[in-house]
Amino acid sequence: MICLLALTTAVGLARVKIVNEGVPGENSMEVDARLDRVLAQVKPQYVVIFVGMNDAVNDHKFLQPHETELHVSAMVKRSRAAGAQVVLVSVHEPDVVRLLQRHSPAAYGSRPPERRIRELNDVLKDCARRDHATVADFYTGLSREGGANVTMSTDGVHLTAKGYALLAATVRKALPEHIDSGSTILCIGDSLTYGIGVRPAGGGPESTVTYPAQLQFLLR
Repeated sequence: MICLLALTTAVGLARVKIVNEGVPGENSMEVDARLDRVLAQVKPQYVVIFVGMNDAVNDHKFLQPHETELHVSAMVKRSRAAGAQVVLVSVHEPDVVRLLQRHSPAAYGSRPPERRIRELNDVLKDCARRDHATVADFYTGLSREGGANVTMSTDGVHLTAKGYALLAATVRKALPEHIDSGSTILCIGDSLTYGIGVRPAGGGPESTVTYPAQLQFLLR
C-alpha cells in the first residue's frame, strides 16, 4: 500500500505532496517491478529514485552492474514517459566494518563493498546522462561529512536522523527551485527511502525524520 505523508507543505502559495514508496530489502529489479503500479496511482510530477545499495552490498539481493543499469534506465524512461522529471540519488559508501558484522566477507569475492559501490554509482551517472535525469550526489555529500559513521548511520548502511537530513537536503538541491502548486513528488526505493533506523520498530506511521518527511519540511 502506498504510504502518503499526512502533511502537505507550502512552496510560496503552492502545496506539494510527498509520497514515500520505500520498501525495505528491495533491489533495483524489485523496485522496477512495482514502478508502473505506483506511477499509475500517484501520477507524480517528480520521481526521486534511490536504489542500488542492496544490488551492491546485500549478498541476498546482489545484481551485477549491467543488471542494475537495465533496471534503472528502464525506471527513468518510464517515469519520464509518464510526464515526470527524474532525480537519481547516488549511493553512499557503507561503514564496511559494521557492514561485515552482518554479511560475510567471503560473499563479496574479489569485489569488496567499496568497489561495488563505485561501480554502482558509475552506472547511475551513466543512466542519468543518457536518459536525461538529474543526479543528487549523496555519495559525495556523505563522504564530506565523514561517511557512514556513528553520527550519520545507525548500522553502517541505514541512516540516523542527521544522515537522513543530509539526504533530504541533497535531494532538495537536485529538484527545481520552484515547484508548481499541486505537484506530487514520488520518492521510491528501498529501506533508505522507507526510513529503517528511524521508523518505529515493527513498522507503523512514518517518522518525521525519514528523508521524504524531512524533504517535506525543506520545501516550505
